[in-house]
Formats: sequence, C-alpha cells, structure tokens
Amino acid sequence: MSKIINVKKRVSIILSMILVVIVFAAGCGNANKTISYTFNVETGDDIVVSLDASDGYSMTPDVPFAVSKDDEVLSQGTFITADYYTYYVDAAKNDANAVIIDEGTKGDCSYVMWNYNDTEYDCVVMINGTNTGLVIGNDVSEESAKECFDRLEIKVKE
Repeated sequence: MSKIINVKKRVSIILSMILVVIVFAAGCGNANKTISYTFNVETGDDIVVSLDASDGYSMTPDVPFAVSKDDEVLSQGTFITADYYTYYVDAAKNDANAVIIDEGTKGDCSYVMWNYNDTEYDCVVMINGTNTGLVIGNDVSEESAKECFDRLEIKVKE
C-alpha cells in the first residue's frame, strides 16, 4: 500500500512540475513578440517597420499600415519624402491650432509629434540618411499616440 501512495505522490509532483513549466513557457512566449514588415517605398528605400506586439498590439502589412490593439485601429502610418517631412514640421510649428508635444531622435530617426485641436495626434518621422519619412496619425488620444510610436522601430533594411 505504501508503494502505491509513493507512486501517486511522485505522479502528482511530476504533473505539478509539468503544469508549472507549461504556464511559465506560455507567459514567456508572449513577452518579446515583435512583428516586422519591409516596405519598398517610392523613394527607392527598403524600410523595416517593427512593432512590439505584446499586450494585444498588431500591425498590418500594407500601406497605410495600421497599428491596432485588440482589433481597434489606433494609429495609421504612410511613407513620405524628405520634402514632405519638412512641410509637416513647418506646418505643425507655425499653426496656432497645433501644439508640439514631443520631438527628438529615436534610433536612426528624427521626429516631431504634435496635437492638433485636441482631436488629432500626429507624428512625422525622418529616417536619417535617406529621403524617406513617415507620417503617423492617431485620433484616439495623446497617450495612445505615444504608446503606438514607442512600440515602433523604423530603420533602413540592411
């Protein structure tokens, strides 16, 4: 009888350990999920756009690309030339209805983000060393626009 109880305890311990490993592996598998697409844009550049897709975020492979969370589109982005980048930056900085909320560099890119009439949150990005940029729009909130942008990595294909 004692041997049967010991076998049951061992089986129970082994099953518990397997369950812990499965739960741990499932949790770790979602931690670093990244979606990447390469776009061949009109400027002749091949641009890689990657998204940290953890927490229910996703991105579409077509242009304009959409960044969604739990199937709700939050931001959309499309490619522009360097001339349009300059145009957007000048327009945002000189429009009384636009308020610059962030600007700087991220990776190999320069960017300016602004709020337009508290209804639109736009970001224009220039990929340094290229003639290619992006304009990314979000009409949800400033927080949503920043979160989507923070999750993106934009670079020239190596």
